[in-house]
Amino acid sequence: MSSLSRRLLLRGACAACAYGGLGHAGLAQTGPFPAKPMVVKMAFPAGGPADVSIRAAAVVLQQSLGQPLVVDSMPGANGSLSASFVSRTKPDGYTLLGTTGIDFLVAPMTIASAKYDPVAFRLLGVAGISDFVLVSSAAHQFKSVDELVEYAKKPGNKELSIAHWGTGSAPHLVAADFQARTGVRFLEVPYKGAAPTIADIAGGQVDLTFVPLGGPTLGMIQNGKMRPIALASPQRNPALPDVPTVGESRALKNFDYSLWAALLAPPETPEPVVARLTAAMNDWVLSPENQARIKTNASRRLDPMTPAQASAFLRNEHEKYVRVARSLKLDPQ
Repeated sequence: MSSLSRRLLLRGACAACAYGGLGHAGLAQTGPFPAKPMVVKMAFPAGGPADVSIRAAAVVLQQSLGQPLVVDSMPGANGSLSASFVSRTKPDGYTLLGTTGIDFLVAPMTIASAKYDPVAFRLLGVAGISDFVLVSSAAHQFKSVDELVEYAKKPGNKELSIAHWGTGSAPHLVAADFQARTGVRFLEVPYKGAAPTIADIAGGQVDLTFVPLGGPTLGMIQNGKMRPIALASPQRNPALPDVPTVGESRALKNFDYSLWAALLAPPETPEPVVARLTAAMNDWVLSPENQARIKTNASRRLDPMTPAQASAFLRNEHEKYVRVARSLKLDPQ
C-alpha cells in the first residue's frame, strides 16, 4: 500500500471514529460513517468531462472513506433527472449526486420536470473546474471570434450549427449569451450530454460548440480532431498559448465561463455526514492525483472548503447563473 493510501485510510478511520460519537436522530445507522458502499448518481453519460472528473476523484475518496464508491450514470433532462432522484433519497450520505454546476443550478428554471431546490443540497466539494473553449470541427479554419462573427454575419454564407446538451445546459447558456451579445445566429443542435456532443464535433456532424477545456477536450484539440477558436476565460491557458480569449476580440468583452464538476448530498443530510464527506473531497483536492490531472488536462482547482464555505460558494454560483438565465428569458421546456 502506498504512503498516500495509508495516510488517507488513517484519516478516514480517525474521522469515522469522531463521527461515531456525534450521532444524529435522522440516521438509521448508529456506528461510524460510512459503514457500507456509497453510490454517486452521475447526471451525464459516461465519458464526458464531469463524469471523468468524478470518477477520478472517486479513487481517492474510496481510500479516504474506506468504503467502495460506485459511480452510476443516470443521465437525462440536462442532469435534472439524477438531481431530482437524489433530492428524494434518504439523506444518510449513501446516495450522492455527481453533476456540473451550471446545469444543476439552472435546470429548475428551464426544465419543467426539474422539481428540486439547488441551494437546499449540500455541496461536498468540487472535483474539477475547467474554462469553456469555443471549438469548431476540423472542417473550419476560424482563428478568432472576430473571424467567426464576420463569417456568420455575411449574407450568403452557410448557416453554422452549434451543439449543446439541452435547453438550459451549461453550453446552451454560454452559446445563447455569445449569440445575444454578438448578434449572430447559429442553428442549435441539442444532445443528451457532453460525450456525444464532442463525438459529433470530432466527426464533423456539427460545426461549433462550447466545451470545457478539461476532460478529453485538450487531447482532441492537440490531435487535430477539433479546432479551438477562443477561450471563455480572463487569461490564455498555458496549455494552448496561441489560442486567444474571447475578450481579446473586438466583438465581445468580459466573457468568462467555466464548468465545475461537483459532488453533492441531498437536502437535510446530517452535519456530521456532510463534514466527513467534505473532508474526503478535500483529500481529493490536495491529492497528487488531482495535481497530475490539472497539469495534463489544463483544468484548474479550487482551494479546499469547509462545509460553510461550500454552502456560500453554491449560493453565489446560483445567484450568478440565475441572473444569466433570466436575462436570456429562457422558457421551461
